Amino acid sequence: MVDRIGKGGPPPPTTTGAERPKETGKTFDVSQTTQAPAARPVDPTMTVGPLEQLKAGKIDFNQYVDLKVQEATSHLEAMSPSQIDSIRSMLRDRMATDPELVDLVKQATGHAPSVPEE
Repeated sequence: MVDRIGKGGPPPPTTTGAERPKETGKTFDVSQTTQAPAARPVDPTMTVGPLEQLKAGKIDFNQYVDLKVQEATSHLEAMSPSQIDSIRSMLRDRMATDPELVDLVKQATGHAPSVPEE
């Protein structure tokens, strides 16, 4: 029995013995199981983030910035295309020159990113 000193409420119910489960008359048959549907193939580009792709050399710095800008502005589709383009351009310029991002790319790839001249 568990010590109930300082515990509120009634004591736990006591049982006189385990009850026997009700019998249904049915037997367990494994042969009637259905096969699970085949799993869909996994697209590796969908499961790996942009930083991992950059580290693996699958994309370059500019593609990384483009993916991150697209991700950051995807919710702005209700705006006019010219407004979205302007926001994306400013964001891309800001990201491409961000010292923390440049350091991150250096750590990930071993060299500083090259920003294209426009």
